[in-house]
Amino acid sequence: MSRSVTLTMNAGVATVTLSQPEIRNAFSDEVIADITAAFASVAQHNEVRVVVLAAEGKSFSAGA
Repeated sequence: MSRSVTLTMNAGVATVTLSQPEIRNAFSDEVIADITAAFASVAQHNEVRVVVLAAEGKSFSAGA
């Protein structure tokens, strides 16, 4: 993953965070690939029971 998405896992909760507030977390091919990789990584951890999709900044996402 690049800097566009971060992934943290703690106590059965995985948080995938869009991390480009300067461009309102707009989707791009890179972001889509990073989100896909994050979810694939989460799928490898049986202890994860909840996935939270979050974003940094004022906007969740400006879309594509």
